[in-house]
Amino acid sequence: MLILIPQWFFSIQPIIYILASMIGFLVSFYFYRSYTFAKQKEHYYMYLSFASLSMGFLVFGITELYTYLSLIKGLTTMFTEFSSFRDFGIWIYYACSLISYSLLCLIYLPKNLKFALFLPYWYKGFPYFHVLSLFLISYVIFRSTANWFVNRTRNSMLVMLSFLMLGLYHMFMFFTSFSEWMVVIAHVALICGFLSMFWMIFRVSRKKGRF
Repeated sequence: MLILIPQWFFSIQPIIYILASMIGFLVSFYFYRSYTFAKQKEHYYMYLSFASLSMGFLVFGITELYTYLSLIKGLTTMFTEFSSFRDFGIWIYYACSLISYSLLCLIYLPKNLKFALFLPYWYKGFPYFHVLSLFLISYVIFRSTANWFVNRTRNSMLVMLSFLMLGLYHMFMFFTSFSEWMVVIAHVALICGFLSMFWMIFRVSRKKGRF
């Protein structure tokens, strides 16, 4: 699959992944703190979910940054010595993301229907990952949107917006063959999604004095 990326965006993309992982680790930390106080299983799943997703983005960002720096220093080319190293980071990101989205699905499944999700890891390539991720996150988006319509609170709206932005990230990444700006829009949505969830859990923690 052809992926169009603006040349100026090559140096920014790994920084966005690392920044997203840092925000995600903060979100994970706050959910863990909330779990230690409230002992709600949903908070524990959110903690594990964002920890897994953040680890994936961190590894992905570091390998992308290392590959980019190697390219501009003229040490190697992307398709020779460092190809397997970069692919290793990508596959870790794929696995961590799918584990994260599976945990999110478990949160929103009815209690009497919860079961272990076994995801197909036989797929290969860029578009299949984003389609599968969008499939998983779409259920979470639907449930969080329904929850917002019922509760009409600012926190439920921030949760809904967070998952919606993550879904838009995968959707726009799927269409990167048509315009290089799809990558830019996708990564803006990614950061917005992490920031929305961080602001929600920060508001809750500040209100309850759980810094």
